[in-house]
Amino acid sequence: MKKTKTKTVQLNKVLQQMMEWAFECGDILNSHLVDSYKKPLKILDKGKHGLATEADLLSEAFVMNKIKQHYPDHKILSEEDSFARELKMEGVKGEDYLWLIDPLDGTNNFYNKVPFFAVSLALNKGKETVVGVVFNPVNCELFYAIKGKGAFMIRLIGDRQIKIRLKNNNKKKVFKEALLSANLAGKRVEKDLLKSFPEVRAMRRLGSAALEMSYVAAGMLDAYWEYKLQPWDMAAAGLICQEAGVKISNITGGKYHPFCPSVLVSHPALYNPLKTILNK
Repeated sequence: MKKTKTKTVQLNKVLQQMMEWAFECGDILNSHLVDSYKKPLKILDKGKHGLATEADLLSEAFVMNKIKQHYPDHKILSEEDSFARELKMEGVKGEDYLWLIDPLDGTNNFYNKVPFFAVSLALNKGKETVVGVVFNPVNCELFYAIKGKGAFMIRLIGDRQIKIRLKNNNKKKVFKEALLSANLAGKRVEKDLLKSFPEVRAMRRLGSAALEMSYVAAGMLDAYWEYKLQPWDMAAAGLICQEAGVKISNITGGKYHPFCPSVLVSHPALYNPLKTILNK
C-alpha cells in the first residue's frame, strides 16, 4: 500500500494557531496555580523523570487534541506522553512533520508556586524546527519564530502590547558584565567548574530551559547551558535563538539540533571562552 504524502503546511497559519493554543494553556496553568493556594495540586510521580501535575496533563491534552484535530497526519512528541508510552522518534524522516511540545516547562517551579514556567510548542520538519513559540503566562511574555523570518518577543503590560524583533547585539561583551544561567547543582556538573570561571556579574538557575534560552535570545541573559535536555525542552527556544542570531551549539561546540543531549546558547563574544571552560 502506497504511503500518503504529508501535506505541506502554511507556517504563518501554524504560528497563529500555536499562539492561540499557548494562551489557552497559559490560562489552564494560571488557573491551577491560583487554586494551588487553596488546595494541593494533584501530582504524578515519574520516579527518576521527576513529577507532573494535573496542570501538566490538562495543558498537554488540550494541545494534543488541537494538533490531532488540525494535523492528523503529523507526529507528536510530548513530555508526559513520552514518559507514559516510552515513545521513541528514531523513525522520523526528513519530510515528516513532528510536533515537540512541553505545555508546562518548569514543573518544579510550578509545583512550588515559583512563578517562572512556560508553554513551549514547536513544529519540526524532520529534525529541523520550522516554527516555535514560548509563552510565559505569568509575565505575559511571548517569544516566537518562523525559520528564516526572524525572532520576536511580545510583552503585554496592562493594556499595552510591546513587540520587539530579537536581534543579536554584537557589541563587545566581557565576563565581568555577564549574567549567566545554568544548573550548577546537578550530579553531571564537575565540582570544580565554578573555579574555572572568571569573575561574572551574577549567575542564576531559573528552572525553565525554554524561558532561559529565550531570555538569551532577547539579551535578558548573556548565556545558558545545560548538559542534559529533551527535544521538547529546547526545540522552540532553539529556533528563537537561531533566528535572533545568538550562538547556539551543543556543549562541545557541535552543530545544534533539538535532539542534541546538551545545549549552549551565548552572546557571541562570550561563546568561545565559555565553551573552552565547559570542555576543560
